[in-house]
Amino acid sequence: MTEPSIEAATPSKVEDAFEAVKAVCGLHGIKVVRLGESAPNCLGVELTGATRNWPVYVDCDEEQLRLPKVWTLPPKEPLAHVSYTGVVCIDDGQGLSLDPGRRADIVAHTILKAYHLLERSAVDATTGHVEFFNELEGYWLHLPGSLRSRAYFEVDGTSRMVKGFVNSKLGQPKWYFVERDAELPWEVRSNKLAGQRALYLHVDSLALPPAQPDMLTTEFVEDVHQRLSPGQLKLWGELFGPSKNAPKRLALLVSVPRQAGGRSLVGITFDAHRGIVDEKSPVTPLTMRRHTPSYMRERGGASQDFLGKHVLVLGAGAIGCVVVDTLAASGVGNITVVDHDEYSEDNVFRHILEPLFIDVSKTAALKLALERRYPGLNITSVCATAQNWLKTADISKYDGIVLAFGAPSIERSFSRVLKDKRFDLPIVFTWLEALDLGGHSVLMWTQGEGCLDCVYRDDEGLPSLAARTSFLESNQSVTRNLTGCAGAFVPFGPIQARRTGLLATEHILSAMTAVAAGDQDRDPSYRFWVGEGRVAVEHGLRTTPWFQAARTTLHEDATRQVFGRACRHCRAPEVSA
Repeated sequence: MTEPSIEAATPSKVEDAFEAVKAVCGLHGIKVVRLGESAPNCLGVELTGATRNWPVYVDCDEEQLRLPKVWTLPPKEPLAHVSYTGVVCIDDGQGLSLDPGRRADIVAHTILKAYHLLERSAVDATTGHVEFFNELEGYWLHLPGSLRSRAYFEVDGTSRMVKGFVNSKLGQPKWYFVERDAELPWEVRSNKLAGQRALYLHVDSLALPPAQPDMLTTEFVEDVHQRLSPGQLKLWGELFGPSKNAPKRLALLVSVPRQAGGRSLVGITFDAHRGIVDEKSPVTPLTMRRHTPSYMRERGGASQDFLGKHVLVLGAGAIGCVVVDTLAASGVGNITVVDHDEYSEDNVFRHILEPLFIDVSKTAALKLALERRYPGLNITSVCATAQNWLKTADISKYDGIVLAFGAPSIERSFSRVLKDKRFDLPIVFTWLEALDLGGHSVLMWTQGEGCLDCVYRDDEGLPSLAARTSFLESNQSVTRNLTGCAGAFVPFGPIQARRTGLLATEHILSAMTAVAAGDQDRDPSYRFWVGEGRVAVEHGLRTTPWFQAARTTLHEDATRQVFGRACRHCRAPEVSA
């Protein structure tokens, strides 16, 4: 007699999961009955709830590190968090931590979570579907035949005519909607799409969309029509206005308030003939993707508070380009970039620009690259030396300034010119030390004590050509030369440049945020990061005592050491008297 194999003696995934489901439901007082499998490795159970009995199915063969797919029979009317096909949306996966060795427990947790969500959704259905309409756009996405579309206009609650464009050459047609007087998106321009009539309406409420197996019909269009105000009815007439005798395809975009905040936006297309809806034509749902700067900024984590701010960046090299890019990604809406240099092959691996911009002005290239990357961004490109530009510049229109020259003499001269202005704004000076030594960021204000010259003095307080913050001993050559005079360069590391650029950007944004919050503190500050220095040692470079001390020094303590007393360039009048 042979002994049973280990495989035969091991409970199946489904059986194991069902035992775990029974256990967890027992703890919560939920009656559970096993149902037949609707698919291989699928567990089906019926859970007795306070509102109804719920048939729930879960995939026990899910291999990915996420909660398994769970669904119920498509409800007779739409329910919050349940798709048209019955899939229950229980978790977005953010911050989720699972132990893949406890698969049965994961299934049990999933079913329990789905049960509570379904019960809550059933209650919502009896109290006005408030939660469902908060999630309306997600349900709309799964309606039969739904087409993805892009809205380039603000969903602001103001009903108006907009322009629609459809690209029918794709596998699935795609619609684009823009304001009637706005610049057309590049997708529309490049495909030379013809404009079509479209109407955006905002209403206080909408009829429920269809539940499976029903589909959208012209009854939904008529229901919207019945909800319109006199002013909206005029727009409706404009949408259906005179045209040639042939039927025309119209687009209707509708937003409704969300109790959770904001507005849900859905769309439909349908045919009209002689001023009325063609009841025989199909009604196609449109799932709207909003491509407005404000919406994408909010969803992408960029600050809306910085949208109206204007930052000046002097220097568009390895650090300056990171500063500009990070300011834009953080939500700053207006950036002026000043640099006289062209992008070269030496810059490629330590700059954010692509090689196709070689021999193009760095500032012009940044404008072309970043304005396309960040919607709503406006970059003013100035291809000139900062000294010449400053002669006629109006500094008062900026909310902050970042200088990323890496040239101490020029930066110190700017520090003196910008000090004691009639307006008060923050200025950050940032620079990178060679190889892997580290980077620095110094914040000063146009008014008050503290300036860049404070950094350039010795322990006795006397002026010095070397910064007391330097990690590298002075009078050492770090320039490399590969091909003669034209090939000379300073070996700054790309990772180090990015780290320093991020440091400087955080420095200026924190100062601007403090100003916006009404903070009256205008003290200077010094921030830095310290690298390993191994590469510098390999190249025979000597470091300063500060390079080692900085590793265990807080930024606050370093700030006090640097700005402990005002230098002669920023000393307050009463002190110098």
